[in-house]
Amino acid sequence: MKTVKPLRLSVITRPFLRQGHQRLALTVMGMVSMDEQPVLLPETEFWKTVSEELGPTGAIDLGMPKACAEFLATGHAYTHHQPEKTACAVELRVGALARQLVVFGDRYWVDGGASAPQPFESMRLDWSRAYGGPAFADNPLGIGQQPELVNGLWVQRLPNVEHPRRRIDHPGRAMEPACLGAIDVSWPARMRLIGSDCGAHWREHLFPGFAQDMDWRLFNAAAPEQRWPQADRIAGGTPYEIWNMHPAQPVQRGRLPDWRARGFVARKTQAGSDEPEHFDELELRLTTAWFFPHREQIALIFHGETAIAEDDAADITHLMPAIERAADAPRPLAHYLEILQRRSDPETGALHTFRDEELLPAETIGPWIDQLEEEESPLVRNMRERARVLREDLADKGVAAGHKPRHFKERAVPEPFTRRPSLSELPAFMERAKAYEREQLQKLEDGRRDLARHAKANAPESRKVGFDTGEMVDGAQRTEVKGPPAFDAKTVMQGLLGIAPATRSPQMPPEQQRALEQAAENGRRGLIDMYRLGAQHQSAADAMDDVRAAEARERVLQLMATTRDLSGLDLTGADLSGIDLRGARLHRTLLESASLAGAQLDGADVTEAVLVRANLAHASLAHCVLDRANLSLARCERTSFAHARLSETTSEKSRFEHCDFGGARLAQLNLFGMHFEGCRFDDAHFDYVTVLEGSRLVDCSFRGATLHKFGLIACEVEGLDFAGASLEACAWAHTVADRRVSFRGATLRTTCFVGTSSLRTVDFEGATLVHCSLREMQLEGARFVRATLDTCDLSGCVLTGADLSAIDAPDSLFIRADFTQASLRGANLMNAHLQKSRLLSCDLREANLFRADVSQTVIDTVTDTHGAYLEQAKTLPRRAADPVQ
Repeated sequence: MKTVKPLRLSVITRPFLRQGHQRLALTVMGMVSMDEQPVLLPETEFWKTVSEELGPTGAIDLGMPKACAEFLATGHAYTHHQPEKTACAVELRVGALARQLVVFGDRYWVDGGASAPQPFESMRLDWSRAYGGPAFADNPLGIGQQPELVNGLWVQRLPNVEHPRRRIDHPGRAMEPACLGAIDVSWPARMRLIGSDCGAHWREHLFPGFAQDMDWRLFNAAAPEQRWPQADRIAGGTPYEIWNMHPAQPVQRGRLPDWRARGFVARKTQAGSDEPEHFDELELRLTTAWFFPHREQIALIFHGETAIAEDDAADITHLMPAIERAADAPRPLAHYLEILQRRSDPETGALHTFRDEELLPAETIGPWIDQLEEEESPLVRNMRERARVLREDLADKGVAAGHKPRHFKERAVPEPFTRRPSLSELPAFMERAKAYEREQLQKLEDGRRDLARHAKANAPESRKVGFDTGEMVDGAQRTEVKGPPAFDAKTVMQGLLGIAPATRSPQMPPEQQRALEQAAENGRRGLIDMYRLGAQHQSAADAMDDVRAAEARERVLQLMATTRDLSGLDLTGADLSGIDLRGARLHRTLLESASLAGAQLDGADVTEAVLVRANLAHASLAHCVLDRANLSLARCERTSFAHARLSETTSEKSRFEHCDFGGARLAQLNLFGMHFEGCRFDDAHFDYVTVLEGSRLVDCSFRGATLHKFGLIACEVEGLDFAGASLEACAWAHTVADRRVSFRGATLRTTCFVGTSSLRTVDFEGATLVHCSLREMQLEGARFVRATLDTCDLSGCVLTGADLSAIDAPDSLFIRADFTQASLRGANLMNAHLQKSRLLSCDLREANLFRADVSQTVIDTVTDTHGAYLEQAKTLPRRAADPVQ
């Protein structure tokens, strides 16, 4: 169930049973100001007030419908408004109801009488100041019920807060505690309402619902004097009056907002139905007004409920609250359905999050970040003014030099970008920006066509003076970036050093020359780094001609005969096929489009080398170091990477066919659009490796491999063998693994399969899964024979026809799993949760279901439980016969 709501409302949902009928309680809460025109404050302000005022153990609401409406208050009593500083009266009046309290400064029993109260400026009005004590069940937080040790002396205090007509007159006499706040649900005043009629009828038909004699006033938190016993809601616009609970105002008067709260739910249709989800409304009523007078805030709590088909509301897909002014006509259901659809859109829904005006009246929206327009900073103003001055100065100089004034006019900012939008304006802004982008792209394309047309028309005239405008434009549009950057630091330095002799100026100092040389070298390395990371996004570099290829090969052979160091060489497009480079050092060597077919690079260090589009067919890179190298678009056929190390290596759209990665170490890799076919990763180590969208893995072996933080995202896989592998904290997302995938004897820890992934016919025989999630996976025909599932989650899985014989799955979750025609023979399901699962024609012979939860399961006459151990299994409640209409 997804909740779609305004930023200024809080929502609590709670499924429950009412006389055997499944219901969903919806509680909508908002904090409003006590202004003449109340506004809703942000949700963050609501929870900030609640946590600070009620403390870590206080609850603003239990999330259940209330039998009658009520009001509460949390705050202080103040003597600022009166000359008497030792006592004051507090009164809170809401409509026809009123509650008075008397508040005193600290007092003690002395010789059987009360001492004079101490002066106070403010007194907290909570249960700690009312009558009670640790041994007093009706208020264990209070004072006055028994002596206590204060400054080394045993004294008995009097409560600071009392009923005006039921005041304490003797130290040994108990009295009713007085407070405007919530009575704890565990105290006798409320707990006695929970009921006790839990007989056979309740166990058979109403479990786990409330007792038949439960009094629904259990969920009313206020004292009886603060309730409307005959009203289930507080009328909008009800007046209130508060005395002596604000530090500066002796009396606070106002009216509760006259608003209409509405709640909407979207429900699933029956399985297999083509009908869209049902969208309907549930009634919300204002049941609670909780005042925080010193903060000038009121928490409004609305309650409602609706029928549901599942006891956890799984049939409810979306829930959405809204507020309207009572004076306005109710908006139609179609209006709110459209809002829900907009906010649920996976592409643009997030942009509508800040549009509270869609679900709240505009005048009720209090200020927050989604409403405030950011003012231009002094820095931006100064920069804008500086630009204006410089533009005017340039224009004056340009006009004086004979240029036209229009060349120096400030360019207008495109309409969508004239002003920074507020958060609530983001959807409209993005629509305008996208329209502007489409318009500009179209203009650019039109301009290219016009330029080509005019150039072609002008070609005959241009050829008369020695060039062809048509060919020039065609050539410019065909210009491609390819190969490494043409930047020679030595040539640059020679040019800089040649300036002084040419101009007869003094030569620059040696230290300045060294600094320039270092800067030029840093610039060259930076360009090479950019090329290394992005060469795959350029056009392919050309292969060397025969002469250059022979020269390059000869140079490589000479270096291999001496230093074996090829670092930094530009061998782009070279033919090094069949060459022996074992143990060579190729740091930052440029090998784009080079042919290394059949070459031997065993033990070579190829750190930060560029191997983009390289041909590595039948090459051997065993024990090779490929850290931070770029292998994108490389062609690897029967290439050996055995025991190689690939850390932070870049690889996009590379092909690896029948390659050997046995014992290799792969770390910190993000692999895009890869093709692995017939590759062997046996005993390899993977650490933080993600194979991303568009990749294909076919007939690959990972037997005995160790995979940590390994992920497959939106990949195509077939014929993968993880037998005996160890997978820890791995993830499969949106990856269909239905064809020949095996985890036989593997160990999987904290590994999850999510999204649109599926595992039909996958083989987990003898595997060990610990704290893994396969929730809602398609597992038809899967094999889990003798597998161990330790605290795993297979809730909602489709396991029809699966073989789970002798599975060891204690404490695992199979909620709503479909075991139709599956075998659980001899399975250990002790303490497992199978509630609401489908066990039609399922084989449960000799299964251990000790303390398992099989409530609300669906079985038929073919379901076989012969020899199953059902001691202490939870079988109630049974599944309802008819769904909610």
